[in-house]
Amino acid sequence: MAQETRLEYQSLPAVAPSYLRAATTLSGGLSQGETIPDIVAEIADLEVRAEELAKYRKVCGFRHSPYLPVTYPHVLAFPIHMAVMTHKQFPLKLLGLIHIRNEITQYRNIEVAEKLHLQVSVGGHEEVAKGVEFGLVTRVRDRAGDLIWEATATMLSRQKTSVSDSHSKPRKKPEEGLPFEPSDEASWDVPADIGRRYASAAGDYNPIHLSPWSAKLFGFPRAIATGMWTKARAAAELEPHLKQSAYTLSVGFKKPVFLPSTARFAYNTGDNGADFALTNDKGDILHLLGDVRYV
Repeated sequence: MAQETRLEYQSLPAVAPSYLRAATTLSGGLSQGETIPDIVAEIADLEVRAEELAKYRKVCGFRHSPYLPVTYPHVLAFPIHMAVMTHKQFPLKLLGLIHIRNEITQYRNIEVAEKLHLQVSVGGHEEVAKGVEFGLVTRVRDRAGDLIWEATATMLSRQKTSVSDSHSKPRKKPEEGLPFEPSDEASWDVPADIGRRYASAAGDYNPIHLSPWSAKLFGFPRAIATGMWTKARAAAELEPHLKQSAYTLSVGFKKPVFLPSTARFAYNTGDNGADFALTNDKGDILHLLGDVRYV
């Protein structure tokens, strides 16, 4: 059994070196019989910076509160995510990875003033028709050691596999209706600079989100909105309607939101949580599909 690689930080690692390693890594993939080794990174007694939190709240639409937005621990852990996925033991190329699903469970509200212990881990993979999927897992504990927040970001690395897609279920088209009956909706104006504004608040400077020119280098006609911005914006929209602070917030990222654009956020809340979707303004392109379930 391969030995686990452990990384321990006294302060958050700089993101710039990770971007440099990502930009200069020209190849990556899993060979036959190879998998992603176990890599675990940790940081203790992490404190939230008020000015950075305020910027994040503003760009994502969260109200001021004594508690962290449900998606904010993802931002706190982002420098460690980058360090793990550009580590020399990590076999996949970071640029080109696709974030396809994201699930967050918040076990209680997290106070802004709390000191937090963050752990990020990867290890193993699953072959699918389009490539290999793996989970980037983040866990947050309080000073007593209790687990208060955890998330799994499911990532796809495109490569040839032995899995056939001939038995995959046909996708339901948006025009055939959403898998829930919306009771409310809101129109979102998604400006051309939202990728740059989110990057400034969250540290995610992926070039496909920053400008039309940098996005074209990766095959996109225009810049696209960051998936975790759309999830955070959805969480901010739903927050006033939720009855409990302990819940699981799950999303599947579908078609990209090209910038600028107008999007339609449809949702339905109930005793068990909420269902929601983000489409284009005409409703015939599905960008995001998710739900909230109380725990």
